[in-house]
Amino acid sequence: MQQQPGRVPATSSSVAPAPVDPRREKRINVAVSVKVFLDPNGMNFQVCCTYEISMVGARLMAVSGITEVGQTVWLQRHNKRAKYRVVWIGRPDTSQSGQIGVETLEPGNLIWENEIKIRIMQAR
Repeated sequence: MQQQPGRVPATSSSVAPAPVDPRREKRINVAVSVKVFLDPNGMNFQVCCTYEISMVGARLMAVSGITEVGQTVWLQRHNKRAKYRVVWIGRPDTSQSGQIGVETLEPGNLIWENEIKIRIMQAR
């Protein structure tokens, strides 16, 4: 077989791999209300809503006072509270403006266990 100029024959090494989602956990698109505390000992909180949740984190509406990646916040859902780290902040003038991504610092303390269980049951 003669190779045509400007073309590379398709081999296993020249085929681009399928894109891989870098997330460790499947995310569930669900809007749930959470309280956001900037001070774990304080009584002041802001209420916001999630866009997505997972076993290890969430994407939620940004609240005032969250200003930098790496900042620690506490999220509370009903009577469960857990410590999270801000891992990204949506840039202004993008579709993610006004959103933040958080990752749990307490993997054994899942504040939205009920929501995840309900979604798993609905998917069956």
